[in-house]
Amino acid sequence: IHAVRAMKMWRRSWLSREVLLFTLFANAAAAYSAALWLSLPGAIYLGGLTVLFGVAGVGASARLYLVPGRPAWNSPFTILEFYLTSALLGSVGANILNHSSSLTQSITIYAGLATVIVGGLKIIWLARSKVHELQGAFSLLFAALSNRFLLRFVLLSTGLILLPFAQTSWTAIPIALALIAGEFMSRYLFFVSVVPTNIATEYLAAEAA
Repeated sequence: IHAVRAMKMWRRSWLSREVLLFTLFANAAAAYSAALWLSLPGAIYLGGLTVLFGVAGVGASARLYLVPGRPAWNSPFTILEFYLTSALLGSVGANILNHSSSLTQSITIYAGLATVIVGGLKIIWLARSKVHELQGAFSLLFAALSNRFLLRFVLLSTGLILLPFAQTSWTAIPIALALIAGEFMSRYLFFVSVVPTNIATEYLAAEAA
């Protein structure tokens, strides 16, 4: 009975899919780590499975926020932002573990640049929209939240500019912390700048003032 209920929840609930996929990801990652540590054959297949579950889990997490009641979330930009955050933070961690190899640094730079481009396109989309809630989100980002919005891109830009100098742990870790802090600020802005469809115009105007 419980198995049947779980299957029904899987089919209709993105939250259930997220929990299941990240549980599978954690188990696959543990198995992959053990296989690498013990030098077992077939570790590469476990690595591929780990990546597959991770990508699917991030997609399920992003899908949770595609709701009509939050217009600023209900767009492809949300999916892109979730995946870019995962790529950026994952490559930042790999930089430290792999002693800042050229491959992991390149992935970090590409992910960071893609983040800037997607962020810029989203701002243009918000600014040009005729939808009240999207205009409200734009106003919040450039008024009440402008300092935090600027800080987010300063942290990201600083980390990317200094990334080539991350040749040792003493330099890689502070640079990684700047990039991580930038992504935390991005997630913060994601949640606090959204304008629900039922918010009063007067309240938005007061917040943006």
